[in-house]
Amino acid sequence: MLKALLAAVIVGTWNGNWFPSGRAEHRAHPEVEAATIKAVGAMLRSGIDAMDPAGTNDVVLCLCEIRNKEAAQALCSAIGRTNLAVAVTSGYRRRDRFDQQQNVIMTTLPVAEASWSVWKSSRGVRPPRGYAMAKLVVAPAVTSVVYSVHLKANYGATTEEIRAANRKKRNLSAKQMVEMTAKHENPVIIAGDFNTDKWRNEFAEDKIFSLLEGAGYVNAMALLQEGSRGTHVNRNRRLGDSTLDYIYVRGFGSVGSPRIFPADDLSDHKPVFAIITP
Repeated sequence: MLKALLAAVIVGTWNGNWFPSGRAEHRAHPEVEAATIKAVGAMLRSGIDAMDPAGTNDVVLCLCEIRNKEAAQALCSAIGRTNLAVAVTSGYRRRDRFDQQQNVIMTTLPVAEASWSVWKSSRGVRPPRGYAMAKLVVAPAVTSVVYSVHLKANYGATTEEIRAANRKKRNLSAKQMVEMTAKHENPVIIAGDFNTDKWRNEFAEDKIFSLLEGAGYVNAMALLQEGSRGTHVNRNRRLGDSTLDYIYVRGFGSVGSPRIFPADDLSDHKPVFAIITP
């Protein structure tokens, strides 16, 4: 049934870098934010159109660091893709306020169910944020479960002790992803900012990739050649761009090589798109 009725789905992921202000815990002037929303909408739309010039494929976007529901809806409108709608926006909190780094899923597919959750703590390890989840109808009686995630970063990690603590948080999040999706027989998509690079030695002790791939997931970024996988712009240009943003899928027939598009200085992360087919 799925193979007969589902032609292709464009899956995209992007970290908005405190969208739409561009700064942590800050609100830019409304006119500045409106201009950013318009520019980001055009940037993401251009990536979608490049992947699907005829405009016939469905779309799933997994976004990170979006301020709130209102910002997500404004961005969705700015993208301007027919039938694209916000399926879910997370509601993470930081102390006495809402976090300004929410996860969002947008899609053109029918939404059967949507929710969000924080990661569970374990043995004193508490990962930040969590995930947004949507069950999307890709064919009659067939749903695909989509997760938008943003794992713990190494920003400000000045000692090995801090880096080890961050690594434990990422690994715990990955373990929970595998456990949550083990029961899903239908196709699964996990996409977002993993804040770790599968191909850099400094992240060799991260277990995210081995956990997911051991559970049958395909890493779309692995289809790209070395030197062409950079999604995050490093301040030290000698190091080259890091691969921090990923699209993992399970239960689909094929995954096309992703395309990474310029962020046009709208974020330190570049948008990534891939086409998946049954």
